[in-house]
Amino acid sequence: MKERVRKPVIPLEMMPEAGMREVTGQDGKSYLLRNDAMFTGVQHAQGEFSEFFLALRDECRILGHRCPECRHLIIPPFMQRCASCNFVQMTKEYVTDTGVLLASPVITIFAPSRFKDQVPFGTGRVCLQTPDGALTDTAMLVRVRTTRGAIRPGIYRKGTPVKLVFAEERRGEILDLFALPQSELTAEQIARSPLMESEIEWERLSEIEFEEPTPAMRQAVQEVIRGFRALAEKIQQSPRARANLAHWRRAVRVRTGGGTFGLILDNERLEVREGDLPNPDLVWTIEDPSILLRWLHDGLKGPGEELESPPLTDLVMEGTLWLDRTELETITRLDRIPRSLQRDRV
Repeated sequence: MKERVRKPVIPLEMMPEAGMREVTGQDGKSYLLRNDAMFTGVQHAQGEFSEFFLALRDECRILGHRCPECRHLIIPPFMQRCASCNFVQMTKEYVTDTGVLLASPVITIFAPSRFKDQVPFGTGRVCLQTPDGALTDTAMLVRVRTTRGAIRPGIYRKGTPVKLVFAEERRGEILDLFALPQSELTAEQIARSPLMESEIEWERLSEIEFEEPTPAMRQAVQEVIRGFRALAEKIQQSPRARANLAHWRRAVRVRTGGGTFGLILDNERLEVREGDLPNPDLVWTIEDPSILLRWLHDGLKGPGEELESPPLTDLVMEGTLWLDRTELETITRLDRIPRSLQRDRV
């Protein structure tokens, strides 16, 4: 086995920089903010689960336990003996890498620092098939993903057929595999076992096409572009809003039902470009551009006016705004701007 690259449990980019800064509170007084962190280093023994995780890591196989009397089959093998059958010793049995979701998955948007660079991500419970076509009696908790951008509501629901895919670099943990909808795979990929992550065609959000834009849709896009340009001017007048974009650079192509435009975030500055944006870092897709106008109206309100629009993050959570990849930091930085402008009375 090749030598594994050593990585910290918490990525370095997620660690706060040491330092102190002075801020002005809503009462007009000065306050000091100090960056700090609390953590405890621990080691967890996988114990009796080690055999299960070694099978994932070394063989790309999924191990379960079956009771020889009641024939109950559990995954992962969280029991050695069957509690319903006088604690008879259970036997090992491998299951396939296809199955169905037991329920709609949970999508995590706000995560602790260890997982901050992975949001949004989904987790769901999967019942897997046995070689004879039956389903396991318990479900296994796994990450759920999609080939069409970042995970969002509507892709999975109870009973969705799934295929488990194995990561190229496996460590012996549940993140060594993840689920994909069988509807996004070819028949050949579904039949292949194991199916590896490198054999999947990713970032297929561009396949989603809109109808010919109506005049109203085109007009809405022009209003959105003007709104973002006005917002960019206000950002330069607000120290807090500039801080929201500090040390962050992204080129974002925004696809809508009324046309395409680009947003460039460049270290405290926001630039807006009409038309297509070549070689973007991110692609956002939203069918109705007027939804963005509601958020922009909040960003352009005067000091003291109430903010009413849902944040862009909510649009991602409800599946209205689609992301081409798992990266939410740009969205959350933009979401801070309307309140920053209010606090700086811009």
